[in-house]
Amino acid sequence: MILKHLKQFFTFLFCHFLLTLSAQNPYKTSWKQEAAWIGGSSAGIGVSAWLHTHNQPFTNAQIEALQLSRVPKFERFATRQFSLPARKASDVLLLSAIASPVLLLLDKDIRRDAPTAVLLVGETLMLNFALTNLCKEIARRPRPYNYNPEVPLSDKLRRDAYASFFSGHTSMSAAATFSAAQIWSDYHPDSGWKPVVWATAAAIPVTVGFFRVKAGKHYLTDVLTGLVVGGACGLLVPRFHRIRK
Repeated sequence: MILKHLKQFFTFLFCHFLLTLSAQNPYKTSWKQEAAWIGGSSAGIGVSAWLHTHNQPFTNAQIEALQLSRVPKFERFATRQFSLPARKASDVLLLSAIASPVLLLLDKDIRRDAPTAVLLVGETLMLNFALTNLCKEIARRPRPYNYNPEVPLSDKLRRDAYASFFSGHTSMSAAATFSAAQIWSDYHPDSGWKPVVWATAAAIPVTVGFFRVKAGKHYLTDVLTGLVVGGACGLLVPRFHRIRK
């Protein structure tokens, strides 16, 4: 059902973005190019989903066999973190970050080219989602809380207890905010507000990463990698589509 709705959604975008090109639109799109972006990301998502169905949660024996000495010293502080409020805060910020590109529609020029903007943000999130989940399923890095004796065993036996590397909350937040900042900047290359826009775009995923570490969900390297990957996706997709002058 979800795949059916996704197919209908992107079919809608395809039909509309080809009809909404304007002289001021800084981006160029094509069926072949977008099919490659969406097809490649969809393939990655499909492979990660297949891996997820075949990867098994940690067993009691595997949890008991975990050794803190194998965690780099500079990251061991994360194993002592476990905060439900921090987890909830990271969830709220993630949803806010994903919704943030909607603010682009407040700009009349971007609003006129809304289908193109939506397409670029959608491709960015799909690419990042594929990369993030592939890495999680391949790396199978135990989350920090698996080393914390105060955390209930039921949490350690959850299916996502091995999905530490890298932080999906951080990467998705960065992908959303950086793509929105890049699109806005491409429409307003000479604006004096660019430092504020980019600072805000970076601050949101950094804050998300902080809460993910505080929640015991990720190590420092998990959130830093998520920030880099998500930010790179947010920059790469819009810049790839820019019209070469």
